Amino acid sequence: MRKRGTILLVLTMIATMLAACSGNKENGKASESSSAQGGSQTASASAGSKEETAKFSYVRPVWGAATYTKGGAYEKEMFEKANAKIDVQIIPVTEYDQKIMTVIASGDIPDVFWAAGPTDKKFKDMQDQGAFLRINEYLDKYPAIKEAVPQSVWDTLTDDKGNIYFIPNVSNPLIPIFMYYRQDIFEKLGIPEPKTVKELEDALAKIKQSDAKMIPLTAQDTIWGLGALSTSFGFTHFGWGPATGEDKENPNTIVPFYLTKEMKEYYFYLKDLRAKGLLDKEFLMAKNWDHAKQKFTSGQAAVLGINWGYGPEIYSTLKKTHPEAKIGVLPPLEGPDGAMGGIRPFGAWDRGMYVNAKMSDPDGFFRVLNWTLTEGSDFRRYGVEGKTYNVVDGKKVLLGEDEKEADYKTGQIEPLKFLQPMSEALDWDTIEATYEGSGVGDAFADAKAKFEAYNAVQYPEYRNPTVFSPLEVEQGAQLYTDYLQSVIDGAIINDKVTEQEWDTAIDKYLKAGGQKIVDEVNELQKNKTKPKY
Repeated sequence: MRKRGTILLVLTMIATMLAACSGNKENGKASESSSAQGGSQTASASAGSKEETAKFSYVRPVWGAATYTKGGAYEKEMFEKANAKIDVQIIPVTEYDQKIMTVIASGDIPDVFWAAGPTDKKFKDMQDQGAFLRINEYLDKYPAIKEAVPQSVWDTLTDDKGNIYFIPNVSNPLIPIFMYYRQDIFEKLGIPEPKTVKELEDALAKIKQSDAKMIPLTAQDTIWGLGALSTSFGFTHFGWGPATGEDKENPNTIVPFYLTKEMKEYYFYLKDLRAKGLLDKEFLMAKNWDHAKQKFTSGQAAVLGINWGYGPEIYSTLKKTHPEAKIGVLPPLEGPDGAMGGIRPFGAWDRGMYVNAKMSDPDGFFRVLNWTLTEGSDFRRYGVEGKTYNVVDGKKVLLGEDEKEADYKTGQIEPLKFLQPMSEALDWDTIEATYEGSGVGDAFADAKAKFEAYNAVQYPEYRNPTVFSPLEVEQGAQLYTDYLQSVIDGAIINDKVTEQEWDTAIDKYLKAGGQKIVDEVNELQKNKTKPKY
């Protein structure tokens, strides 16, 4: 949620851009022009042009530091193999949503850019206004692209006229947040592995008492970093779930997470941990994206909450700075009210790509995308032998991040990525090879076992992303900003935010329109059963 002024400015610019699109006779009516638009562009671009170099601009977020530098060795090799020349612009994911809307509102839409897709009303409106290319013909022409995405996802993205405009970045929705801990420190202090939230808090207190310089608990840059802990309080974080007291499997009423009693208890629990000095004082405040990971791998912290995918890097880096260290992964913890910790599943896709309806050579982009899923699949998955992977006993083993040259590190590769097929979303052979390539193959078995333990209990998003509450679309962001943002953002880190202030803000929000939004969503969404993954 943004500040009121920023929201109004961006919405005003979007409205101006949409009006301009509406006035364009060639692009203003997507349903009437899409077939001719796609067909004519495909024909003109593909006729005798297979050998032409594909050229397009490409804007995307990255989930790490924005260190990409154009002209690197990996980029040059990819461009040569794919017969492409791509003008890449990257934006850190924490800044991306705001910045891409500013770029779009300027009217200078990139050829290809990442976005949330039609489940976000502003992009759905732009899509309907003809700002983006209809891609049905290209999916037929390049079946590898279509096959990379489950049909159920394509069905969700197909509008009521049968048109598709968005290419989803499908992903495994089951991504647990692990809590890594210094097993050697726990053993030295005689602390058994915690099984409950209370036992974890007692362990953190004992660590603080024994070493005042050690940070007992730290976590990835945002509140997601403690995702494992949030599930122990029994609610769907950053999503809609059963209202407090509702049946978890088949609720009558679903509500946004900030309207549940469990979420309030969780936030003020973290506030209490911070007040006691058990939670990193920089949590939610540090500007450095990976500050928590650095603290743990340099030996400054005892417990780290972070996406499980960082495991190989965490193990290998700490092993170098502290060879004596032993790392464990906490199991799912039982919460204060008996809720069992687990996983908050993500969606079936995380953002994806739109193609500008005015792009001069859309077929060039689709040729490159198709290449990454066919002839270029090995390059996409493994990179360059000797630079990003080695062949060991006939298997491609990915190198650890610290073993790569600068031009082949993740920061130089991630910005040039497009799609990963759903069939590769959870590839245990590749994951094991990553652990082995980082020199920590012995940690893989425990990581896989913990993955399965966390996924046994799920707190998913219950809301259908294509359901839009009319009032929410019109005033939802403003209502949240006006009544809730300051207390929710400040609950953990601002000593002045009390539970009473929280309750007052929620009450005002509901009376100002929040309750109507909840009512509209529940009226429009008939099926509220717990999603299964």
